[in-house]
Amino acid sequence: MLRRFAPYVYAFPGLLLLLVILGYPIGRGFYLSFYKYNLSTFEPPRLIGLENYEKLVADPLFIDAFQHTIAFVVVSIALEFALGLMIALLLQLDFKGRNLLRGVSLLPWMMAPVVTAFVWSWLLNGTYGIVNYAMMEANLVSKPIAWFTSTNLALPTLIFVDVWQSTPFVMLVLLAGLQNIPESLYEAARIDGAGAVRSFWHITLPLLKPSAAVALLMRTMIALRFFDAVWIITRGGPASSTEVLATYAYKKSMLGFRMGFGSAATTVIFLLAFVMSIGYIRLILRREA
Repeated sequence: MLRRFAPYVYAFPGLLLLLVILGYPIGRGFYLSFYKYNLSTFEPPRLIGLENYEKLVADPLFIDAFQHTIAFVVVSIALEFALGLMIALLLQLDFKGRNLLRGVSLLPWMMAPVVTAFVWSWLLNGTYGIVNYAMMEANLVSKPIAWFTSTNLALPTLIFVDVWQSTPFVMLVLLAGLQNIPESLYEAARIDGAGAVRSFWHITLPLLKPSAAVALLMRTMIALRFFDAVWIITRGGPASSTEVLATYAYKKSMLGFRMGFGSAATTVIFLLAFVMSIGYIRLILRREA
């Protein structure tokens, strides 16, 4: 009897800690999203129902931020998964210096997001950035490129920054999944006459689904809250071309002191993350079944 409940007893402290650290802020934000609560006034919070959400939907800037967030998540996650899978397959091969290359490939992911944002803001600066200087010296361009001040290039450049930093994480998760695939399956496939491409489609990809789902789930949750690089480099500009839900909510709540309205925006982020996470979890459970 005691053994039956032992796992729950051991897990209870961690679950309680998560409930306090994560559950209360999420619940408080959801609660405030139904209130008019402005810190710049002395008025107490006033229940207004769904009015904050109605104002969100009617705000063109919110619609732009929503679209930018979805575009950022879809493009960055797709690129990170494709590059991470290619690098993981490469590092799975047996060659000299493989372990060193594995360690070096993790360096971008180990850097703090704030540090990464500052580094790339310097490298891609339109005036004194070394990337523009190198490209002009190589006669690739005739004038500096406005990476972060062009409405057409700012968001793709931020996606590049995120892909550069986060691809090693996806690679690490996929590499762990590749190492769990028995080599005997590939040997049996070779005996049956299957080539590398056929083995990849019928052995590697199906058995890699749980690891892929975990990597996609974790990266999607983080990408939906993408904030550091946007705020440090562009602050949502130029002309709101890089405004995402996280920066939109921050401006409305922390800078505009509209806590109820900002809480409604953060609730939208939470609901997006929840819906996407359910999809990934169903994929994992379906594979295990």
